Amino acid sequence: MVEDKTAHLQSEVNRIAALLNARPIQAGVVLKDDDRNVYIDDDGRYHYDYWERGRQRVDHVGDIDEALYWFACDIAFDIGGSYAARHRPRDQDPRILMWAKQYEVLNRVNPDWAARCVRETAELLRRWGKHDDVALLPNIPGRDG
Repeated sequence: MVEDKTAHLQSEVNRIAALLNARPIQAGVVLKDDDRNVYIDDDGRYHYDYWERGRQRVDHVGDIDEALYWFACDIAFDIGGSYAARHRPRDQDPRILMWAKQYEVLNRVNPDWAARCVRETAELLRRWGKHDDVALLPNIPGRDG
């Protein structure tokens, strides 16, 4: 049963990676050296985690949609960061272009995920006391709380 779910998870990871023109990660394998992982635990919960220097830094747990969302959101963030580094005007905060590109590419995969990512990033910025930075995010309904 877990093998079937892992195969389905891998298929979805591959599909999303192809949509984002990114390299897929291997489902069901946990790597611990600056790696992202997506897997199903013994209780049937889906995980998307990130390891840095041998330590788990992030562990998102939920259903398959949640795991795929976090995978897609991270890949879109990387794409946005790379794009902003190459194309931003010198007089502009690079995060404007980075978050806009992240939203654009994530929107191609799943528009609900793109909006959710903006809302969650806005919430993080507010939690960190960076209220003015919320205005740098794409202007979507719900961004401003």
